[in-house]
Amino acid sequence: MSRVGDQLTSLAPALAFLLAGVPLAALLERLGFFSSAAAVLGGRRGRDTPVLGLWVLACVTTVVLNLDTTVVLLTPLYLRLARRSDVDPLPVVAIPLLLASLASSVLPVSNLTTLIVVDRLHLGVGAVFAHLALPSLLAVTVGWFAYRRRFPTRLPAGAELPVDRRALRIGGIVVAAILVGFVVGPSFGIDPWMTAVAADVVLVIITRVLPWRSVPVLTAAGVAVVAALAALIVPQHALTGFLHHPAPLAVVGAGAVGAAAANVVNNLPALLLALDGVHRMTWGMWAWLLGVNAGAVLLPIGALANLLWLRILRADGLRLGFRRYVGVTVPIALPALVAALLTLGLERLVTR
Repeated sequence: MSRVGDQLTSLAPALAFLLAGVPLAALLERLGFFSSAAAVLGGRRGRDTPVLGLWVLACVTTVVLNLDTTVVLLTPLYLRLARRSDVDPLPVVAIPLLLASLASSVLPVSNLTTLIVVDRLHLGVGAVFAHLALPSLLAVTVGWFAYRRRFPTRLPAGAELPVDRRALRIGGIVVAAILVGFVVGPSFGIDPWMTAVAADVVLVIITRVLPWRSVPVLTAAGVAVVAALAALIVPQHALTGFLHHPAPLAVVGAGAVGAAAANVVNNLPALLLALDGVHRMTWGMWAWLLGVNAGAVLLPIGALANLLWLRILRADGLRLGFRRYVGVTVPIALPALVAALLTLGLERLVTR
């Protein structure tokens, strides 16, 4: 039961952000911020929007801030851009989802899983960047080429939409404050979920709307139950020997198993199970971390960011079944994951 407690304690900040993040997106949408921002970002009438720019924006947002910020702020924005261009919104809104996973291993701040590893094993930013930046770059690049083979690379110019200057001004101030809180807050003991809750309160006061139906209580509870069951069922130290194997092929295999585990029990429980009995960073542990980060997007349960993304779309009236979800993610994220893991295996081979 102590392992269950540890799992849930480590999972609590991410679950709290999930509970606060969906209402945050709903409140910004209610304010009219995303529609106005899409009207500005879409540019003048008659000019197409390059999808590569949206891909790069989502990548940079994930690397510099974190994957949850990418999902909460860019998903509604990209949805408005797609509707402005009168195209199928799914390929466009899939970009934040994909990059929230593929680009989330570059820096510790990019993903809570990496922050946990850095804290537990006393690693520096340089170590994370040196091991995982190149595999992440390959994942993002291969993911883009897989994406462009399946979907259009430009959004046609749509009708010029009116810009609500008040919504843009107030929403811009709130979003800027959120980003500052996400970046600076942890240094002062302020977790991202606390910043999100504070923004929720401010927006509730401004919009006079309490989006209680948007709070994903059942989703958060379901993830907590899965994490608890994983801690009860998987024996302690079960992965220790596997993660200490030094062979390059074993390193690639560790990443693949980590990705599979993330898509069965969620990436945070999968990471915490691997950390049992690991007291120093190994190549196998680097691969496992890369797998649970870059591979977590394949199935909806893989990461809380995926569930957050689905709830944001559902709140906007866009519902996805399981088959449609994997039909978008697997053909793009799977080759990207393979490229990332092979790159890490090559790094291990040349550093012998």
